[in-house]
Amino acid sequence: MDILTIVFGTIGGLALFLYGLHTLSNSLEKSAGEKIRQILTKLTDNPLKGCLLGAFTAAILQSSGLTMITLIGLINAGILTLRQSIGVMLGSEIGTTVTAQLIAFRVGVYFLPLIAFGFFLSFLAKGRKHKTIGQMILSFGLIYLGMSIMSSSIQPLQNEPDLKVFLFNLGQFPLYGLILGIIVTAIFQSSSAMMGLVISLGINNLITLNAAVAMILGANIGTCVTGMLAAIGSSLSSKRLALAQLTINVIGVLLFFPFITTLSGFLEMTSSDLPRQIANAHSIFNVVVTVLMLPLTGFLVSAVKRLLPGEETAVKRGTEFIDEKLLKVPSIALSQAEKEVHRMAKMTYEMLDEATSAIINDKEKAIEKVIEMEKAVDEINETVDRFLNDIPSEDLSERELKKLACLKHSITDIERVGDHANNLVELAGKKLKGALKFSKEAIDEIKTMCLETKLIYECALSALADENRERVQKVRELEHEIDNLQRVFEENHVRRLENKICNPLIGIVFVDILRNLERIADHSTNIANAILLGF
Repeated sequence: MDILTIVFGTIGGLALFLYGLHTLSNSLEKSAGEKIRQILTKLTDNPLKGCLLGAFTAAILQSSGLTMITLIGLINAGILTLRQSIGVMLGSEIGTTVTAQLIAFRVGVYFLPLIAFGFFLSFLAKGRKHKTIGQMILSFGLIYLGMSIMSSSIQPLQNEPDLKVFLFNLGQFPLYGLILGIIVTAIFQSSSAMMGLVISLGINNLITLNAAVAMILGANIGTCVTGMLAAIGSSLSSKRLALAQLTINVIGVLLFFPFITTLSGFLEMTSSDLPRQIANAHSIFNVVVTVLMLPLTGFLVSAVKRLLPGEETAVKRGTEFIDEKLLKVPSIALSQAEKEVHRMAKMTYEMLDEATSAIINDKEKAIEKVIEMEKAVDEINETVDRFLNDIPSEDLSERELKKLACLKHSITDIERVGDHANNLVELAGKKLKGALKFSKEAIDEIKTMCLETKLIYECALSALADENRERVQKVRELEHEIDNLQRVFEENHVRRLENKICNPLIGIVFVDILRNLERIADHSTNIANAILLGF
C-alpha cells in the first residue's frame, strides 16, 4: 500500500470536490443571487416563510455557511431582524442537505461527459446565460470527479486491519466520532466536505452506519464555526444569530445522540445502500431539528438575548426625505435633497464626536456605533448623489443651480469626514487592543486637536446650512490654526521619541490620529469654500 498515493489522492480529491462546490455556488449565485437578496430584504416576521426561503437559498448557494454569511451581512445592513434571520437560518439547515443527497448517487463514469459538455458550453457559448449553465454542469462533473478520486484513493485502506478497528470503534464509542466530526468540519469550515469524506468511506464499506451518524452529528456543530467567524466584528444581532445557530445544533445533537443505534436501524429501512443511508441521516437530522425549533423562534430570540445581553446600536438606514417621484418637480426635489444632505452631515458630526470620545476615553461602544453609522452614511451618500445627478437642471433657477452644484460638491467631503471618523475608531480599537497608553502630554494634545476639529466641522456645517460667509471665514482661520497644531504636536512627538518617553508603536497611532483629524479640517474648508466660490 502506497501511503503517499492514498494521502495525495484523498486530499486532491477533496480539494477538487470543494472547488466544484465553490464554482457551482458561484454559478448559481450569478443566476439567482440578486433575486434571492431581493426576496430576503422583503421578508416578513413569518418564521415559516423565512424557513422555506432559507431552504431554497442554501440549496441554491450549496452552503449553509454562505447563507449565514449573507444573513449576517443583511443584519449588519439593518435589513433583516434577528427573528427573521433565525427563521431563514433554520431553513438553510435543510437546504444544505441537498448536497449530501446529490453526492450519494453512484453515477459511475457519467461525470466525465458532464465535465466535457460543461467545459465546451462555458467556453464556447457567447451568451452569459449559457456560459453560466455550462459552468454549473462543469461544476457538477468536478464534484463527482472529486468524489471518485477520494473513493478510489481510500479503497486500498480496506485491507488495513488497524484502520478497520479504529473506524469500528467510532461506531462502538460514538462520542469519538462526534468529536472527530466537529474538528474536521471546523477545520474545513464545510459540512459538505465532511459529508464527502464520510460518504467516500461508506462507498468502500470502511465505516459503520453508527460511526457515520456520529460524525454527521458532529459536522452539524462544526459547521457553526463559519457563522461565528463571520460574526466577529459584526453587530450584536449578528453575534446572536451565530449563537442561535450553535445553540440549535447543540440541542439537536443532544436529542439525537442517545438514540444513534435506533436511528441507524431506521436508516437501514430507508435504503440498502450505505452512502444513501448516510445522506438520509443528514437530511433527517436537519429536517427534524428545524421542525422542532421553528415554533420556538420567539423563545430562541429571547434566549440568545439573555446569553448575549446588551443594547443593539440602532442606526436608521436609508434616506428620509427623497423619492424618485419628486424629480418631476425639480425645485421640490432640490429642497428635499438639501434636507437629506444636512441629515447626512449631522450623522457624520455625530460620528466624529463618538470617534473622539472613543480615542480619548477608550469607549468600545462608541467604536461599534461609528462603524455601524459609517455603513448608513455610505448608503445615503450613494442614493443622494444619484438623486442630485438626476434632478433636471434645465428647470432650475440660477440660484437653485448654484445650490445644486454646492450640494454635489459638499456631499463628497461630508462622506469623506465619515470615512476619517471610521479611521479614527479603527485607531481607537488598536489602542484598546494593544493596551497602548499615551503620555499625559500626548493625551492633552489629542484632546486639543479633537476639540478644534469638531469646532471647524461644526462651523463648516453651520455655514452650509445658512450660507453664512462670516462662518466661512472662521473656518479658514481655524484650518490654519489646526495645521499649526498638527505641526507642533508632531514635533513634540519626535522630541518624546528622542527622549524615549514615547513607545514607537504608540507614536504611529498618535501621528495617524493627528493626520486624520487634520484631513477632516481640510474637508471642512472644502465645504466652506464651495459656499464662497458660489458653487
